[in-house]
Amino acid sequence: MFESNFPVDRWSLSYPVLWNGLKKIAANYSESEKHAMFYGTAARVYRL
Repeated sequence: MFESNFPVDRWSLSYPVLWNGLKKIAANYSESEKHAMFYGTAARVYRL
């Protein structure tokens, strides 16, 4: 599961830079793994 400290982190990098970095980190994973990293795990853990 990815997380960030936005908006506090905006002093060190922009949101598009963070988002693109996370997408590059996840690029080699399967679609189901990407879903878990970007949404699924948080939805399950936080009961969203």
